[in-house]
Order: sequence, then structure tokens, then C-alpha cells
Amino acid sequence: MRLAVVAPLAGLVAAGCLATGSVLEYRGTGFARCYRLEYEALWEGVVEAVRYAGLVIERENVGNGFVLAHSYEPEVETPEEMALDADQGEVVGVFVEREGPDVWAVEVVSRARFQFDPSPRDWTGPVFLALENRLPAEASAPNEDLAACARVRSLTSPGPGRSPT
Repeated sequence: MRLAVVAPLAGLVAAGCLATGSVLEYRGTGFARCYRLEYEALWEGVVEAVRYAGLVIERENVGNGFVLAHSYEPEVETPEEMALDADQGEVVGVFVEREGPDVWAVEVVSRARFQFDPSPRDWTGPVFLALENRLPAEASAPNEDLAACARVRSLTSPGPGRSPT
């Protein structure tokens, strides 16, 4: 009898779990900020910021401009072993896209790894705070290029909490 109850519950738990790579599907739905500096310097700052924020990088692709990370240790925290009200962890994607000459949009997408997580953490703020602490001040100083990038981003991105149309 006990096995009959546990097996379907394990299947339900696994079905509600979001793999780190799945966050690629949500590109364009997160919050973005614009920066002006060389790509290599920005990329280095992004990778350092993700680690400093406390996330574990699972995959990074400098050529395609994305970092995929998570806030849990897969060997330790498997959904089948957790209580349904426990912190299940999150998956995070950080995407870097060219907006102009040395102007880049950095987008952070933070999603609950487990659909039944009662209080998923939003990693957007910690990642951007860590990034801005690593970049020179002039990288985000207001100017016409960054203002144009921000305007385009606000029109094309649904933003946090809203689904794309």
C-alpha cells in the first residue's frame, strides 16, 4: 500500500521540476538593464556576479551570451526527498545581448525550480547588485545610448511577473 502512494507522488514531484536548461525558454521574459562597455569585460562581470550572488553555474556560453545557474545542490536536494513546503531552489538564466556599439542588455530570468515551491526567491536583484558592484561606474552612467536601450527593452520585455504576449 505504501509503495502505491509513494510512486505516484514521486512522479508528480518530478513532473513539476524545472531543469536548469529549461530557463532558456524564458529568455525575453525577465528584467533587463543596459550597460556600455566591451563585451569581454561585461561577460567577466556577469560570471563573477552570478557566483557572488550565491548561485551555482551549471553552464555558460560566452558565444551565445548566456549563463545558466541554480540555487541548489542536485546531489543533496532532490525534490523526492524534500517536504512540499521546503525551499526547493530556483533556476536562473542571465542573458547578454548586443543593443548597439558596446551597448549590451543584460537580462535576468529567475524561476522556481519546483512548481509547488511556496516561496521561490527572485535572484534578479542580487545578481544585478553583484554585477553593478563589479563594473566601472561609467558602464551604467546615463546617456542617450543607454536610454534608448532601456526604452526598447521596456517595450519588448513583459517584465517580471507578467507573461509574454
